Amino acid sequence: MRKKLVLVTQATSTCPTYAQRLFQFFGSSITLEQFSVEKNDFDAMSLDADLYIVAATSSDAFSQVLSAIPPERKVVSPAITFFKKEIDALRQLPRGTRAMLVNLSVQMAIESIAELNRLGITQIEFTPVYPGSSYPPDVELAITPGEAQYVPPTVLRVLDLGPRVFTADTLLEIALALGFTWFPKSAEFRTYADSLADPGQSLASLWSANLKTETYLDILMGALETGILGVDMNGRIFALNSVAESMLCLRREEAIGQRLSLACRDLDRQLTEADRLRKVSRLIQLGDTYINLSTAPVDWQGESIGCFLLLQRFTEEEERQHQFRLQMYHRGYQSKYIFDDIIGQSDIILRTKQIAARMARTDSAILLTGESGTGKELFAHSIHNASRRHDMPFVAINCAALSETLLESELFGYDEGAFTGAKKGGKLGLFEYAHRGTLFLDEIEGMSQPLQVKLLRVLQEKEFMRVGGNRIIPTDVRIIAASNEDILERVRQGTFRKDLYYRLNTLPIAIPPLRDRGDDLFLIARRLMEKAGVSFTFTASAQAVLRRYHWDGNVRELANLVEYLSMLGKRQVEAGDLPDYLRAERRQEPQAAAGDDPDFWQAARGREEAFRFLISTMGRIGHGVGRGTLLEEARRQAVPVTEQEIRDILEVLNRLGLVSVSRGRGGSRLTQAGQRLLARL
Repeated sequence: MRKKLVLVTQATSTCPTYAQRLFQFFGSSITLEQFSVEKNDFDAMSLDADLYIVAATSSDAFSQVLSAIPPERKVVSPAITFFKKEIDALRQLPRGTRAMLVNLSVQMAIESIAELNRLGITQIEFTPVYPGSSYPPDVELAITPGEAQYVPPTVLRVLDLGPRVFTADTLLEIALALGFTWFPKSAEFRTYADSLADPGQSLASLWSANLKTETYLDILMGALETGILGVDMNGRIFALNSVAESMLCLRREEAIGQRLSLACRDLDRQLTEADRLRKVSRLIQLGDTYINLSTAPVDWQGESIGCFLLLQRFTEEEERQHQFRLQMYHRGYQSKYIFDDIIGQSDIILRTKQIAARMARTDSAILLTGESGTGKELFAHSIHNASRRHDMPFVAINCAALSETLLESELFGYDEGAFTGAKKGGKLGLFEYAHRGTLFLDEIEGMSQPLQVKLLRVLQEKEFMRVGGNRIIPTDVRIIAASNEDILERVRQGTFRKDLYYRLNTLPIAIPPLRDRGDDLFLIARRLMEKAGVSFTFTASAQAVLRRYHWDGNVRELANLVEYLSMLGKRQVEAGDLPDYLRAERRQEPQAAAGDDPDFWQAARGREEAFRFLISTMGRIGHGVGRGTLLEEARRQAVPVTEQEIRDILEVLNRLGLVSVSRGRGGSRLTQAGQRLLARL
């Protein structure tokens, strides 16, 4: 019986490319329905498909697509990459080469640059170019992922990398979700995976799908320097490589099929039943040898069928460092919050939490942006706790709070004698304490350019040297950076390195300010009251004042207000009880509509004609509308508005929840709230 697939892409034009790839590998084994955010037709998709492939994560409609899919159905959000030969061609370009990266939108151009940086293309100075943007006239080279039609006419040379394609991991995830156990063994898949610039982390998936394919297992285990021992659900050994043989003093021929409790009692007694069902990593002792034990449970079609034990000897130096890390972990280098601790029911915060939760599953760098007091550190803690690194340290540091030299020694540590006053024996840096965990770099814009260079090297090479040291130290750290400034503007000003920005901006998350979150402020206020041990309510007039206020300090400012009001000792707070600065900030809306849509008229003050025009035009056209179309319509109707003003107004309307703005060719459309506003206008 053929499996039913539903494919939803952002742009209509990309549907055939992805569909062709799916039929290439799965052929007559599947049927496929195709939809796109651009056409806004995904509401018509079947609700009984075996798998939903949603390739629209860069669209604001992503959460709408997910909400239309039954929660019990399987969903895959594909990762995409480039072919190896195209990346090899880019590697031939000399360092310092200047090139435009041409794509459908600024976000998609930045995502492409970030992916190329991740693949090691760091010697090219990219400038993102997209329809309607300006471009440097003196740059003669353009690089584009299949969007050559948008290359400016002044460009003399174009390198078209072709459309980005599914990663090997994505295809394996699709195959395993459909139960196609034959797929990882197919020659066509192996050839395809070899042709990719990034073969991905498909090893574990390959083992899960082919547990009994001894040829693959033997080759893979023999090639690794880690001891590997496989145990089934009955406690019997089914796999053992030569490294594990040596560590455990076993013979493969005798151990296979034997119970672990009989073959290696010392190891078995240090394993709990829970260890076999979840990923753990800890230090154990076998005889006189310290071993780093990691478990990797294997699930097949929703059932646990055993686990792999990964064994690595600890050297004396590694043991010392590990003990230091554990000490610091127990001193407080732990994450404290989860996503449920982020209070709010507004659409914008729920959507932000959903995106962050999906990004937590990867190991890529995350850049959190938002005003001061919006909860960036709360999101960083929650992302760590939702990741596979949740049992490892979470280390946070404010880059703007320390001088350059102090920040360097804190991040990278130092060796004995590195400088006057250095501690005897040296000091471990935060990268070492955060090994296998998460390092949160708050106010990253405060980092000096020399330190930015060192951080970039760590991100690229996964290694560093201590201050005053001469030994390379490998590190496995997931970076979450945060800023309350416009980092891209810093890049344009030359105060923040462009290559580091693209490295950190692999997965960007914008945290909304409190003023855009509607009545969330009252839910947050209630939680703050609970923490302070006080209780009071706001009258309708007081609530109206609080809704009108701009909240420049966001949640921190709200916390200060709750503390102030708690000192009054009143059970019900009137508008007159609020501080003068709150009541002084009144919104001056046009009298005709001030009572209906105060937020809209406050934002539109001085630009009412342009705001009315955009709302009415999007309502009349119906489907997603691009900025170019809106600009042409404005010129036709003689509405005095520039493309930049259209962009700014759309961002404001998006924050107010009146417009959904899609990246790429999805365009912008009115939300249900926007439709209601249009009816009132």
